[in-house]
Amino acid sequence: MQDDRFLMRTLRRISQILFLLFSLYLFLASTYPLVTKIPVDLFLRSDPLIALSSIVSARSYIDTFVFALILLIITIPLGRYFCGWVCPLGTTLDVVSYITKNKVGKSLKKLSSLKYYILIFLSIGILFASPLVWFLDPLSLLTRSLTLSLFPIVTLIFTQLFNLGFRIGTSQDFLANLQLFLSSTLLPTTLTFFRFSGWILLILSAIIFSEFISRRFWCRNLCPLGAFYAFFSRYQILRRRVKQDCNLCGDCQRFCKMDAIADDFKMTKDSECILCFDCVKDCPPKVTTINFRSRLKPLQFDKLTALSEVEGRFRYLDLSKRGFLYSLAGGLISVGLFKTTFKDRNLKSRLIRPPGSREEPEFLDRCIRCHQCIKVCSSSGRFLQPSFLEGGFEALWTPIGVARYGYCEYNCVMCTQVCPTGAIHKLDLKTKKKTVIGLAYIDRSRCIPWYKNEKCIVCEEQCPVPDKAILLKEEKAIGFDGTEKKVLRPYVKEDLCIGCGICETKCPVEGESAIKITPQNEQRWKD
Repeated sequence: MQDDRFLMRTLRRISQILFLLFSLYLFLASTYPLVTKIPVDLFLRSDPLIALSSIVSARSYIDTFVFALILLIITIPLGRYFCGWVCPLGTTLDVVSYITKNKVGKSLKKLSSLKYYILIFLSIGILFASPLVWFLDPLSLLTRSLTLSLFPIVTLIFTQLFNLGFRIGTSQDFLANLQLFLSSTLLPTTLTFFRFSGWILLILSAIIFSEFISRRFWCRNLCPLGAFYAFFSRYQILRRRVKQDCNLCGDCQRFCKMDAIADDFKMTKDSECILCFDCVKDCPPKVTTINFRSRLKPLQFDKLTALSEVEGRFRYLDLSKRGFLYSLAGGLISVGLFKTTFKDRNLKSRLIRPPGSREEPEFLDRCIRCHQCIKVCSSSGRFLQPSFLEGGFEALWTPIGVARYGYCEYNCVMCTQVCPTGAIHKLDLKTKKKTVIGLAYIDRSRCIPWYKNEKCIVCEEQCPVPDKAILLKEEKAIGFDGTEKKVLRPYVKEDLCIGCGICETKCPVEGESAIKITPQNEQRWKD
């Protein structure tokens, strides 16, 4: 029946929309105070590629990735259902194609094997504790893009619209109530800006605009998570089938967003099929179906290349021996480059990690640069930012504290609660308040009481430690005119300072702060 042909595609679209909205809800819920009972990093916990990377790098099982194991088990009989029914980035690409009415894409079958070589390349990094999965994993990439680029842009637009509305002077009460509601639920009260947001947006834009080259260009050719799912779907029993009375019209192949249908229009490359059911809906003679009528039988392999079944299926994985070896070599070279990069000690003096961070080697192995910690911190102290080369290339885009811009809120532990890989260990508030992430020191050549002999007690006032880690001492000072006067000068009590950075943030000196935080005395988490 006609209704049956639309049912599964309609269910898929509903599933996509619901999962996309759910992922956006979890993203927006990563704010102060963190009240949702659902883990805001649930999608990242459900990513089997991130799970594999984190578990292998940590050399221990991480129980938060049980969701990833469940999804991987379901993949075995169902195939790449995640890409077509769940993945928020895939749904975003489908929305872009729907809005732009891009229904037909170029066939680029020669590029479809590229994602497998990328997966091999990344797997070498995982094995040698130099994981680069974070750069191309779709869930990590999307979360990072939302945090650093898209969310600040949306916040800026709403802020400007509210400012314009207030200047016009109409419906002031309504606008004030609406702004209060949004700032208490969805949007931050203060605009937050992030380092490298332009580069992150450029990467996401490239993925979106590739949709105009072919439908789901990213999913077809580049996505390592899709390649990972494809590998585990070799036993799938939910497959596309075509009856003998097919009239060879070719509509199924023309509208297939994954280019998974062969030139005879009957055979299907199961590793590419994401069960979108468009071929079922677009089949004029109604001879295409997707069902479970199959034996649980794996496709046959020989060494590196998976051969097609006798009945004429595509090769399961298009891998050449040369491409495989190139991927291995590239992975080994990347490990060597990242692990042997020169680290400038002058830059490292500004490498301040979030409270609860594991020791640096393990922290780098586990961190997937999803920037969940940066997102949640932006709603409290605005302390965390993505790093550049402070810790070398291996530490690129990992979270660091930039105290001149923001501070680590004394009564906040949210960054320790949203890390999906355990790179930042979960801390309770009592433990966090005693955890040292750095040490403040005073640059007397810039500090107002020291070089101007004038009163300034901002750093002492702002210090949140109960016994005050900054002490004011009254001392005699001689002014430029030779007169003698008494001045309160600040000193740092090293045994009490936890390195929260609020003194650096609030320092009234223009430009570089007169009091700075370094990672000296930092406490890292050990199992």
